[in-house]
Amino acid sequence: MPDPTKKGRPMRIWIDQSECQNSGLCEEEAPQLFGIGNDFFAYVRRDGQLLDQPGGEDSQAEVPEHLAELAEFCAKACPASCIHLIG
Repeated sequence: MPDPTKKGRPMRIWIDQSECQNSGLCEEEAPQLFGIGNDFFAYVRRDGQLLDQPGGEDSQAEVPEHLAELAEFCAKACPASCIHLIG
């Protein structure tokens, strides 16, 4: 049953770079959601732009509804468990 407290709020995604093991799996599976920065850590993308400043709400991106399942898959598949979903 859907959670009524989440109604209308888009899913958001972020990566804890302090836990990232640089496997690159996220970018390989979902390049539209993730990318690898110049520091070799994974970051999320917002409107195609890499959010490469870790920490805070500025490092979170909304997940388009059609990519929600893929985002969930990537979060579960991440070997470092550093991909986090909100909503």
